[in-house]
Amino acid sequence: MTTQNLSRRGFLGASAATVICLSAGGPAAAGDTTFKFITPFSLSLSFASVLYAEAKGYYTEEGLSFEVEAAKGAAMASQMVIADQMDSGRTGGTNYIISKVEHGAPLISIATIAQLSPFFVISSTDNPAEKISDLSGRTVGMASLGGSMEGTLNLLLLKGGISPETTTKVKVADSAASFALIEAGRAGAFIGNTSSMIKAKSTGKGVHAFAMDDGMPGQVYVAREDDLAANSAKYVSFLKATHRAALEIATTPEADLGPILNVIGSMHDVNGLSDIETAKRDLATNAQNWMAKGEENLLRNIPDVWAGAAEMLHGQGMIGKAVDPTTLYTNALLDEALGA
Repeated sequence: MTTQNLSRRGFLGASAATVICLSAGGPAAAGDTTFKFITPFSLSLSFASVLYAEAKGYYTEEGLSFEVEAAKGAAMASQMVIADQMDSGRTGGTNYIISKVEHGAPLISIATIAQLSPFFVISSTDNPAEKISDLSGRTVGMASLGGSMEGTLNLLLLKGGISPETTTKVKVADSAASFALIEAGRAGAFIGNTSSMIKAKSTGKGVHAFAMDDGMPGQVYVAREDDLAANSAKYVSFLKATHRAALEIATTPEADLGPILNVIGSMHDVNGLSDIETAKRDLATNAQNWMAKGEENLLRNIPDVWAGAAEMLHGQGMIGKAVDPTTLYTNALLDEALGA
């Protein structure tokens, strides 16, 4: 098991490796049981499905030697998969579709973990942002520029007839600590994931938040298409173990999540585990998103959602051509993992 944050130098190296990989096109050797997964940001309970599966030994039971690393943004996570440095990574549905259609990224979604956007607009109750249009003219913080947070914000602004240029976007940490920027008057709002929103609200500092539901696949697991062809068995094993962990978490009552949190904490350094009640609420809220389309759709790429997403992005000018949505995802591996 390896857990680390990738440095800017590592990212630049990965970018160079991408060029080599795209020209050489060589996936990992068939039969390799090492599975490297990358999260878009530092470890939080948003990523509990893979963290619990590893700590509980579910990947080991499926014959995988699992490693997890943390990137510095969703775009970087995708880049590391493209560069063949990682087998799979988590990224935003909007950004993934744009990168595949507009830039030819050789990726495909093998699962949707967050069926809805996991992002929230967080502001102060003294000057609340009640809706997306309230962000026009404000400085909005987000963990990465050009990543899934900015993509979600831009799409919602465009859907509301508002130019994304009306907001000033700045990079801030995706954590409850970023609320201090709002208190200091340096930002009018910031975008945080579910974990950041839960932690910020737990401080009792007058935090206001609303969900950024953009109608897109919220967060997806992507992999290289050529590697799937050469090593499909290990992706099936990955999805089988991940689904097992996610279902166990999602069907456990919030009050009873303590043992699961303890298992995660036994292997991974996840911020916020010391406040057990807030951590339970955090984990339960994330799991609700995983199950938002029903238990039968846990980890599933839902065809109607993907069709609507492709149409919406084209209609808003975020992708320049109409695309067959079925080319964006596959459920074949998940079906095999679940014995369907």
